[in-house]
Amino acid sequence: MKKRTLVFDFDMTLGYRSPMWTETVRLLLLRHNVFSTDEQVIPITHGDVYPWHFDGAARTEFLRGKTWWQAVGGAIADELVLRGVCSRAVADAVAKELPGLFCDLRFWELFPDTLPTLTALKDEGHTLVLLTNHIPEARRIFEHLGVLPLFDRAVISSEQDVEKPDPRIWDLALDGFERDGAVMIGDNYSTDIKGALACGLQAILVRKPNDADYPLYSPTLEGIIPVLRQL
Repeated sequence: MKKRTLVFDFDMTLGYRSPMWTETVRLLLLRHNVFSTDEQVIPITHGDVYPWHFDGAARTEFLRGKTWWQAVGGAIADELVLRGVCSRAVADAVAKELPGLFCDLRFWELFPDTLPTLTALKDEGHTLVLLTNHIPEARRIFEHLGVLPLFDRAVISSEQDVEKPDPRIWDLALDGFERDGAVMIGDNYSTDIKGALACGLQAILVRKPNDADYPLYSPTLEGIIPVLRQL
């Protein structure tokens, strides 16, 4: 197989947190004696309350000089109050407690085929890059999971001024590495696949159902190896 620069997303590509945002917010609300439903919280936790939903000036305006968690927690708290889910006091308490619970290492896992696949690709001489829109504590989480040493570089959006699919973040990821023949591997068709293709890269969609009928697809991570051999 031709030696390539392989760029990997993390969430739902290499690993995951269980539970994710919605369930974490609901758990914190419950700790404050507020019962909520998915129908109440999903529009908030799936809404525009994260920096990766903005780009350029909009991202700067969202952060407004605050820390990552101050901006995200504040946006979630504002929505909880606006939608009548809880009082301002409870919403602010949820925002304050959210980073500690969400970053709890016990809730983060790798998919079973992640380490074997990355190790096999590394042993074949490929350059491996991790490129993810993620929280500020992501590097600590990746170290805990034992995945970080396999990568030649890790670019985490919360440490940068840009998020995927902004082309500039792929420039950061690939700087100094062989760009010709580079391949992005991710589960998000819009952000990972279309974003990479717009930058002139090849891309393989993994894990999630292939609703877009995208030709370079594998339902597992280990399945990318035969796909790569065909490129």
